[in-house]
Amino acid sequence: MNRNLVFLIFPVLIFAYSCKKNSEAPSTRPLLMTVNVAGNYFSPVLGGVIFISDMKGNALSDTFCLGDGKYRFFGRAGTIAPPLIEVTTVRAEPYWHSFNITIETYTCIIPSEWTLQSYHADTVGKIYPSYINIPAHNDAILISSSGYSNLTSSLEPIPIPLYTSPDAIYFGIPTSAGMKYKWFSGIPANTAYTFDLSDPLPAEKTTVLFPAPVQYYECRVQGFPGGNFNSPIPYMVDELLGDGSITSKAEVYFPPSKFQGFHTDIMLVENYLSNQSWSYHVDGEIPAAFKKIAAQLNSYTATNTRLQVKASGDLDAVSGTWQFLSPFQGMVEWTVYAPDTSTSVQLPQVAPALNGMFPWFSRDSLTFEKVQLTDLVNCKGYAGMIGRLYNPLNPSGFERQEVSSLSGLNATGKSRFKGRTYRSPGSNDL
Repeated sequence: MNRNLVFLIFPVLIFAYSCKKNSEAPSTRPLLMTVNVAGNYFSPVLGGVIFISDMKGNALSDTFCLGDGKYRFFGRAGTIAPPLIEVTTVRAEPYWHSFNITIETYTCIIPSEWTLQSYHADTVGKIYPSYINIPAHNDAILISSSGYSNLTSSLEPIPIPLYTSPDAIYFGIPTSAGMKYKWFSGIPANTAYTFDLSDPLPAEKTTVLFPAPVQYYECRVQGFPGGNFNSPIPYMVDELLGDGSITSKAEVYFPPSKFQGFHTDIMLVENYLSNQSWSYHVDGEIPAAFKKIAAQLNSYTATNTRLQVKASGDLDAVSGTWQFLSPFQGMVEWTVYAPDTSTSVQLPQVAPALNGMFPWFSRDSLTFEKVQLTDLVNCKGYAGMIGRLYNPLNPSGFERQEVSSLSGLNATGKSRFKGRTYRSPGSNDL
């Protein structure tokens, strides 16, 4: 492990073991929220934080979470639970010599019970590959196992991680005769294997139509052999980036009869001068068309802690995202969700447990990144969205919903898409 990362993690662990679950309270303290944590939702190495605030952003209760379990949050003695609260989760993962920190706040929450559910898999070994009879190809070759993928223009003998053994390995090969593929089944972990890529087969194609011509797009499709969309180890089936040419479609290629369902994510930008982008996610069949949110961003302004927004149309939530990036401390991304009728979104105050975990963190260090309008296609309203995401008996996160959204970037983000590297066809915490 990187020595700098050890020094960063050590104070976090000291803080973690000095904390206890906020699970009991005198009868004079009102119960604000019960949160069930499952599936290593928080890093088993670093832990995480949950805190409850009032609607003005003042912290009412917080705790450090090191491990799965039931966490109960109580208000101050002699008070009553407010009718609406804000719930914030803080997750961190080691990244090189620093951290990736994701903070999410949900406003206007009725005191209730939630479940935070995640799915993870660990590697079980590696394949040590060599390659023969590599076909002539005109772009990067996609290599994918369950849970791992790599795009490479030259096939080097780099080990392929496996999350299940034995496993199948998929190759997507762009040739002058079209997209081809090879599929190798039953390869055990921790073995050397020679992949003979001669005589690749034609890949199947699905065309996804866009609602209007765009100058830039991203399309990512993952495949699930068993159709279990909660699996944390899907195959990468295809990954595409637009090259700046105006287009009204994306052509997705995949091996036929290998998958029982797909996870499709598409993002569109009408032109490089635009500061707005549209996104669409769906599980199941690869969609024939991009489903565009029927909502509009009429105006928005933001500071480093507050967003003012006017929106119209059919949506379930408004959100603002702020970021902080440091090469030594890591990247922080804090998103605040509010009901569809909201015109103001504000970061809550930093709770003591978050300050204890990362003493260097301050709201004032954040800069505004984007505003987003979100529509869950199969539910209606903000309360319905929250009920789907954190249902105590059957939680189902954004990645398991059919979601359409519109994002407006900050002023410095207007040209962020121009100049990205192009990848042709063939090129997970859930």
